[in-house]
Amino acid sequence: MENHLRPHDLVMLICAPLTALLFCGCGVVISPPGDSEGLLPENIVESIIGTTTEPTTTTTVTIDPEWQEHAIGNYNDRNGVVIEGVPHYTQFTSYYTACESIASVSVLQYYGVDIDLDTFIDKYLPRANYPDYGKDGELHGASPWEFFIGDPRDSGGFGCFNTAISKAINQIAEGLAIPLDGVSIDELCSDYIDKGQPVIFWGSIYMQRPYVSEFQWRLPNGDLFKFINPEHALVLVGYDDDWYYFCDSMSDKEITVYDKKAVETAYEGLNKQAVVIDPLILEAMSQDLRVPKNADAEGEEISNADSE
Repeated sequence: MENHLRPHDLVMLICAPLTALLFCGCGVVISPPGDSEGLLPENIVESIIGTTTEPTTTTTVTIDPEWQEHAIGNYNDRNGVVIEGVPHYTQFTSYYTACESIASVSVLQYYGVDIDLDTFIDKYLPRANYPDYGKDGELHGASPWEFFIGDPRDSGGFGCFNTAISKAINQIAEGLAIPLDGVSIDELCSDYIDKGQPVIFWGSIYMQRPYVSEFQWRLPNGDLFKFINPEHALVLVGYDDDWYYFCDSMSDKEITVYDKKAVETAYEGLNKQAVVIDPLILEAMSQDLRVPKNADAEGEEISNADSE
């Protein structure tokens, strides 16, 4: 772009994510939910009820190293299914706005793909600069459906949507990622969760009600884009009669549950978008892209994001 941001816009770009959940919801540097409930609206706190520690609340399923689907049976009284074994990582240290990348790497690692977060971001994630002013006096920028806007290691990063993440994953193996649009959560559960397939899911931080930001820019095709806040990507791993279960990088819990109605509102507000992995492509993947079957599970680390 020809011109730099005006001073007040530069302040807006850098400071707002730290103060008001502006732009990408993942851009807020805060403590995990257990330590920061005072920062959340009262009605949102009520929807965060902890983890799946009680064995009587759900039925768990795993997918085996050959990517075969496990038949789900013996549903409990809550008709619940939760996929176990999805790696959980947080974004509180080095990867402040990397929620989409963390969710992607968690799912890829679950399937045994040999990938870490730094490799995913630096080698595969399509990235574009922050919006900037053009000669017409308007902000211009790339599309979050094609690129991550900004830097996922920066607290001011904006984020990206499902087609950008699919583009990244499909550089690992063509056709590996399938972007989904307009699919109901019920269908996500029946078509994928019940078969042991976790879903990369777009919602909002702590399932707060999404809203359209006043911040906007012109896309290359001339359309005016308005960012939806507080955008967040996480991994859908289960459900029961009342709750959806997630591997959430904005939580310090391995599995976090949210009220169904709140999740459905957040999902709809982010245009009902998701990404899943095609198990047939996994079967055909080169062995050098997979974690060796005899690898020590404790040695397979995504990064030092949780230990810093």
